[in-house]
Parts: sequence; structure tokens; C-alpha cells
Amino acid sequence: MTGLLPAALPARAETPAQFRAAVSQIAYADPGTGKTVPILLLYPTRDHVQPIRRGPYHLNVAPEGGPALDSLPLVMMTQGPARNGLAMVSVGLFLARRGMMTAIVTHLGGMEPDADPRAGKGDRVGTVPLWPELPLQLRAALDAVLDSSPMGFRVDRQRIGVLGYAAGGHAALAAAGGVADPGRLAQICATHPDDRTLCPAGAKTAAAVSPKRLEAASDPRIRSLLLMDPVGALFADGALSRVTVPVRLYEAEKGDESGALQVARVRGLLPRPPEYDLVPSAGHYAFLTPVPASAAARFGATVQDPPGFDRAAFHARLNDEVLDYFRRTLNAVP
Repeated sequence: MTGLLPAALPARAETPAQFRAAVSQIAYADPGTGKTVPILLLYPTRDHVQPIRRGPYHLNVAPEGGPALDSLPLVMMTQGPARNGLAMVSVGLFLARRGMMTAIVTHLGGMEPDADPRAGKGDRVGTVPLWPELPLQLRAALDAVLDSSPMGFRVDRQRIGVLGYAAGGHAALAAAGGVADPGRLAQICATHPDDRTLCPAGAKTAAAVSPKRLEAASDPRIRSLLLMDPVGALFADGALSRVTVPVRLYEAEKGDESGALQVARVRGLLPRPPEYDLVPSAGHYAFLTPVPASAAARFGATVQDPPGFDRAAFHARLNDEVLDYFRRTLNAVP
């Protein structure tokens, strides 16, 4: 399915919320370092909500609220390493209020505050070691959600999906059976040294010695993927042949102007044609939750959109499409 979304979207009525949203925080142990890494759980509740502040966002949620349902589909959400780890919180809340559990995964290997300053203040985005770690962290986070109390036993193990944005999209594909080749990064950064998505330090970002092609490690618990501007550059020909779960793929028209993300490559490599939407006039950050104007100055390019693109209007449609997709592919109508 191919859809073209206009830059200026008309107002539309969103799917009504059946529940309120509750919030809880758990953690997983990073497989590489053993560090404790937070996961934010959002899920449906009937308890009263209150406004709380998380980062730049004001959320109306029930802290540690009682779950409204005994069996819940689960959507793991990953954007890879990021300074604003809640940058996709709006879709998580939207799904929670409509009967799904969402788990917003934090990743180490990017901008953790206690990172060794000799390693670029923790900024390893674009480095070879980062990429094999991301799917391992995603799987460890999923283990932690399923093992958590009291929410883990409420997850329906047959209804687990992953929403991945940018580097998180790479992690989702690798966890679902994709075979990444980190050795491709050096060539990409040599060709696109100004690309800050993959190569923030230019060509010097790529390690001189690259690990060998990684082995496939498909996680059978993952039943569905929704990808937004995923990093596809590290997947060589045939690398996604084992990704056989349903996939919905969003591509921002102006999101990969340097050609380093290679979103179209993901579309071509998948063995089953994905549902596909090209979002006209959208930049790479269009998929992130709009930030309140009072906080926008702190987030720079991530809150800026190309002229004529209305991020808030786009999200009003995007949230419903994400809900519809996971309901269809996870058979998840509450």
C-alpha cells in the first residue's frame, strides 16, 4: 500500500480513547556493560490521572495505575540512542489509551551522561561498536518487560510488535532476523562525511577495523514491525531475507537528503513488500513528538520542519495509522 500524505493535513477525528494512560518505570541490564537502563511502560488504566513532567513534556497519566485489561498486546518502541529519550511519547500514550501496552526503550551507546569523555562524551552514533549492540539491547529490554511484575504476565506473548525510528529501525530489523554488516559504515562515512545521522564526527567516526558480518538472530517473539525512516545502510544484498513478519515502512520525503540512511534499500530488500508511505515535505524528525514552544530552543533541528509541513497535523493522522496497523497485524482489538 502506498500513500501520499499532503504537507497540510485537514483536521480529522481521531479514534476515541477507551481508557486513560498509566505509567510505570522498569529497567533492563545492558548486555555489554551490565549498566541498568530505564524502560518507560505506558498502558491502559481506569484510574484517575494527574499531570506529571517528563523531559519537555507534560503528561496526563496515572503513576503506577492499575491495568484496565488482563491481556495486552505489547509494542516495543525504540529510536536508538538519543538525547530526548521520550521523543516518541505521544504515540505511546495514544496506543495505551486504546488498549495496548507500550515500552519506550532507552539505549546506551549514544549519549549516556556518565560516558567516558575520552570517547566523545559518549557520542558513539556512527561508530562500528554501536550497531551490533542495539538489537541486543532491544531483546534485553523485551526480556525485562516480560519478566517484570506486575505487568509482564499481562502481555500476550503472541501479540508483540516493534516500532523503530532511525537507528531504532535498524535495531528492529536486526532483532527480527536482519543481518547487518557494520563494515559498510566506513565506506558510507567516507562518501558522506557531512551526514550527522550516521557520521557525526565525519569519516573519522568509522572504526579502522570493522567486525565481520553479523550472524542472523531472529527473535520469534516479534510478530510485526513498524519502521519510520530506518537506517538501512548497513544491510547488504540479501541481508533482510529472514525478516518475514509484516512490515509498515514510513519514509520522510526530505528525511534522507544525503542518501546515507538508505530507506529505499530497506523497502527493496524485504522479502515481502511492506506497507509503504512516503510523507511529502516531511523532514527526518517529523515522526518525533512536537515539543512545547517554551522548550523548542533546547532541541535545535529535531523540532524544526521544512516550510509548509505541519507536524502536529501529521501526528493526528500518524497515531491512528500506527494504531490501525498494530491492531491488524497483532489482532489486537481490546
